[in-house]
Amino acid sequence: MRISSTRDISGFLVILLVIMAPAAHAQTAHYNVTFDATWSPETHPVDYPPGPHFSGLVGGTHNASVSFWNTGELASLGIKRMAEWGSQAELLDEIQTAIDAGSAQSTLTDLPLWTVPGSTGFDFELSPEHSFVTLVAMIAPSPDWFVGVRNLDLAPGGFWTEELVVDLFAFDAGTDSGRTYTSPDQATVPPDPIAPITGYPFEVGVPLGTLTFTKLYVSDVPEVAVLRATVFPNPFNPQTTIAWELPASGSLNIEINDLAGRLVRRLYDGHAPAGPGRVTWNGRDESGLPAGSGLYFARVVTASEVLTKKITLAK
Repeated sequence: MRISSTRDISGFLVILLVIMAPAAHAQTAHYNVTFDATWSPETHPVDYPPGPHFSGLVGGTHNASVSFWNTGELASLGIKRMAEWGSQAELLDEIQTAIDAGSAQSTLTDLPLWTVPGSTGFDFELSPEHSFVTLVAMIAPSPDWFVGVRNLDLAPGGFWTEELVVDLFAFDAGTDSGRTYTSPDQATVPPDPIAPITGYPFEVGVPLGTLTFTKLYVSDVPEVAVLRATVFPNPFNPQTTIAWELPASGSLNIEINDLAGRLVRRLYDGHAPAGPGRVTWNGRDESGLPAGSGLYFARVVTASEVLTKKITLAK
């Protein structure tokens, strides 16, 4: 067993615990990631904003051939929208493009963390061919500031990492020139490269929280069956169908969220058998009132996987 602590040039403080597990190339690993937000008036007293929170984590699993953000490089549209608005849709599109190209395996999402200090988390799966993780979340309110990790290899040297803790520091997406949490929109033209924020309004060397990646278990033989879901018709009016295929029986939750991650309608919550199933959404919220036209997300959640599908309600 070896424990090391290093600080890389991007502002991450990484605590890595490695054990000599069997070779990753023969296994599929299941992990939990926990986002512990410690950001508070006590840790960051300078200009602490009203209504502090983080947007929902968004990212994906991928291999070394693709990167979704880097310090010193311009932000993609997905990173810009995430950092300025807390939107997940555009970055999910970029990751899906990488999935279609074979350089990424899955998208990862979570709901916003509305109360800080606080914590949230979810489980996900990594294949030996796609052992890298990228996750980001907007610091809110802010002009275009975010926290996150990129290109984290959870199988360095061919061995699955037992636990990885990353201290989260603030980054500037370089797309808005506001200097305070609540500055009005001031588009940066041309945009600046992504950069760590090493001063005002953040306390130097004090993280806003941590991401902890914990190995749950390893499958000796990777499963071929995967969770699948589709939405049709899309766009829709007056109703649409969310269809799924489960690789194994177990818990299943299907809900509709708005762009801010708030629950609009819970469509299914219980046990479901392996194989196909479907449920319809009539465009109404939990109170039975018509939802407004626009973009929504259907989240299909099992004990080990989460799929997010965009839905457009047209009127």
